[in-house]
Amino acid sequence: MYVRTGRHLKLPAASAGLEGPTNRDVARALIEKAFGIQDAEDPVISLKSEKGRATVRDIPPYLFLSGDVIVSRETLLHDLNRPKKAPDIKATIPYFLGAVDQASVLAARVLRQLEAALTKIEREAAAKARSQSLLTERSMALLTQAQEIGLVVELPSPSAPDAVLLDQLAGVAGRGVASTDMRDSEARAVLEEDRRTIVSELQTLRGKRQMLRQTIRDAAGYETAVSAQSHKLRLVDHMKLDDGRCPVCESQNDVGQAMAEKIRSSLSIITREALAVDGIRPHLNDHFEEIESLIASKYNRLREIEAQLSGLVRVGEELGTLGSILQERARVVGRIDQFLETTAKDFQVASTDTAMLVSRIEDLKEQVDPQARRERLRDAENMVSAFATEMLTDLPTEVPATGSRVVFSSTPSLSLVEPSRRAVLAMAEIGSDQNYLAIHLALSFSLQKLFETIKAPVPGLLVIDQISRPYYPKGGDEKRLQEMEKDDDQVAMKQIVRFLFDETARQTGLQVILIEHAYIEEDPEYVAAVKGRWTKASGEKLIPSDWPVRN
Repeated sequence: MYVRTGRHLKLPAASAGLEGPTNRDVARALIEKAFGIQDAEDPVISLKSEKGRATVRDIPPYLFLSGDVIVSRETLLHDLNRPKKAPDIKATIPYFLGAVDQASVLAARVLRQLEAALTKIEREAAAKARSQSLLTERSMALLTQAQEIGLVVELPSPSAPDAVLLDQLAGVAGRGVASTDMRDSEARAVLEEDRRTIVSELQTLRGKRQMLRQTIRDAAGYETAVSAQSHKLRLVDHMKLDDGRCPVCESQNDVGQAMAEKIRSSLSIITREALAVDGIRPHLNDHFEEIESLIASKYNRLREIEAQLSGLVRVGEELGTLGSILQERARVVGRIDQFLETTAKDFQVASTDTAMLVSRIEDLKEQVDPQARRERLRDAENMVSAFATEMLTDLPTEVPATGSRVVFSSTPSLSLVEPSRRAVLAMAEIGSDQNYLAIHLALSFSLQKLFETIKAPVPGLLVIDQISRPYYPKGGDEKRLQEMEKDDDQVAMKQIVRFLFDETARQTGLQVILIEHAYIEEDPEYVAAVKGRWTKASGEKLIPSDWPVRN
C-alpha cells in the first residue's frame, strides 16, 4: 500500500510514481491520524475486537449514500445491512457523535473487566460464607463424637471461630486413640436441654411473626380505607361553603356551613390517623425483619444441635456393635484426620481484599461517567433531528413525510412525527421511494453538519449514487429530464439538485460527488459541475475496460 498525507497532492499517472510504501496496519494508522481519529496509548485497544473503538473502517457509513440504501425502507446508513460490519458501526456511533472519546472507550473496557472480577470475587465469598456454616456444623459434630468417647473434655462454644474448632480437631488427631477418657456423661443431656429451649423459643417467635404479619396487613387495609374516606371528605373544598352560602342558589346557608365545619373536623382526625399509621408502618416492617432474622438464626443453631445429637447416637450404636472404646476412638480419629486433610483444606483460602478494586472501579466510573455520555449522545441526536427536519422541508416529499418532524436515534434508527395527528411512524411506514430518498439525503447532510459543528473526525465528503432512483427505471444509459413521464417528477428532480448545491454551499468544507444517470442540461450550474460523462455513445466507462485485473 502507498499512503501520503498533506495538501495539494498530485496523483501520478503510473503506479511507479506512487510514494509512501507501507503495510496495511501502518497505512490505516496514518489515515486515521489524518482524519483525526485519536488512538489510545494502550496497545490493547488497537484491536478491532474492542467494542466501540473507532477505526477508519467505521467512517464509510457517513461518506457513502449508495444506490441500494438511498431509497431503502430498512437500511439507514451504508453497510448497516451487512451483518459483519453492522455491530462495529453501531458500537462506534457514540464516538463519531461526540459522546465518547477513545480514552473513555478504554476506560469503559477496563471498568467492565474489573466489575466482572469484583462480581466473581463477591460470588466466591458468598459461596464460601455458605460453606463455612457447613464447616462449623461438621466440626461441631466431630467434636461431639470425640467428647462422647472421651477424646475431648468440653465442647467449644457454637459461636467459636472455625480456626478454634479446627485447632481442637487437630489436637484430637495428634493425641490419637491413646488419649485418656475425657467423656462428659452429661453432654447428651445438655444438648437435649438446649434443643428444647430453642424449639420453645422458635414457637414464641413464630407466634410473634404471625401477629406482626396480621398487624401490618391490618395497617395497610386501614390506611387504604382512611385514604378513601379522606378523598370523599375533601369534596367539601369544592363546595366553597366558607362564606355560608349555598353553592347552587348562593342563598345564606348556615346549616351547610355547620356541616362543612364538621366535615373538616372529621377530615383533620382522619389525616392525623393516616399520618400515625404511615409513621408506625416502617417500625413494624423493621421489627418483622428482625423477627425473621432471629428465626433463621435459631433454625441454624437447631440444625447444629441435631447434628451433634445424631453424632452421639451414632457413636453409641457403633460402640455397642464394636464393643471396644479403642476401636471407636480409632474410627473417630480417622474421620477427623480425613476431614482435616480433605474438607477443611478447601476452606483455608485467604480472603481477598477488594478495597483497592472497589476504589479503582469508582475512579473509572467517574472517568466514564455514563450519565454525561447519555446527555451528550441525546444532545447530538437532538441536533441531527433538528437539522434533518429543517432540510426535509427543502426536499420533495409526499404524505405522510410532508411537514413531519424527524426523530433520529443513535441506535441507529429514524422515525417521523406527523404534524397534525402527532403519530410516530417508523421507517417501514413512511411510504414512497421519494420519501425515502428525501429522508436519506436529509440524514446524510445533517450528520455532516453535526460533524462540522462538533469537529468530529469524519471527512467533509459525501458520495451519492442515483438521486433519480424514484423517477427513472434502474440501470440504463444517460437520461435527460424530458424522459421523465410526469411533470411533477421533473420538478422534484430539479428541487433535489438545487438542495444539493445549496446545502453544499452552506456547509464549509463539504464536498459532494454525485454519480447519476440523469443529465440536466437545462441547469447551467449542474452542467458546469459535471466532471465526467460515461455514455454508450462515447464508449468511455467509469472503470476502463483495460483496467488491470487483480490476480
